Amino acid sequence: MINYDKCSVLFNRNQAEANRHAVRNELNISRDTFEAKYLGLPTPKGRMIANKFSPIQERLVKRCSTWNERFLSSAGKEVLIKSVAQAIPVYVMSVFLLPEAIQANLTRSIRRFWWGELGDKRKTHWIAWDKFTKPKGLGGLGFRDQKVFNQALLARQAWRLIDRPTSLCTRVLKARYYPNGCLLDITFSANQSPTWRAIVHGLELVKKGFIWRIGSGEHTMIWRDPWIPRGASLRPIGKK
Repeated sequence: MINYDKCSVLFNRNQAEANRHAVRNELNISRDTFEAKYLGLPTPKGRMIANKFSPIQERLVKRCSTWNERFLSSAGKEVLIKSVAQAIPVYVMSVFLLPEAIQANLTRSIRRFWWGELGDKRKTHWIAWDKFTKPKGLGGLGFRDQKVFNQALLARQAWRLIDRPTSLCTRVLKARYYPNGCLLDITFSANQSPTWRAIVHGLELVKKGFIWRIGSGEHTMIWRDPWIPRGASLRPIGKK
């Protein structure tokens, strides 16, 4: 059963006290304060500044520093980076858009471990890191680009809103952010929660590869929807 003494509800700071009181009474919850973390994620309260994600960076740095690169071959370091180091921020990146400073710091920690830098010891980086993030078929090692991978995970969340329109999450977000339109056609305002801002960032990637599959054509807007499978553009060039 639900333990209401351990339950909390998070309100927007601009919410009126009368509304807060009504919601607490309806849900039978008395606490309206959250801890710094909830289900292993930073509490989305206020701006999601870099300091809220610093524990992820600290975990990665600590893990890399415990591996003694002198006893590891290049193949061994590749396995550790792919299976452990790059897996640490995945859970958080699937919900939030990490600040660019955190993304850069995560990449820097992995890069330093690969080149064998310990503490203040510096080594020459003989190859640009962008080449390491290419697939092996293109001459790289298949390491993840943190920025691109973050957007890809958020694109999955955006796609679920399109693919599962009857789910509770979709219905709640639709009522809040696009009650009278389609997710792919709406221009969103700047007043967004950190979680929704992350989904919108992922939606930008979905739109680049989104294409309509023509069935009966009843719901397809042929001059606006992307439905032509070609490389340059998925939309018709112009009306005739």
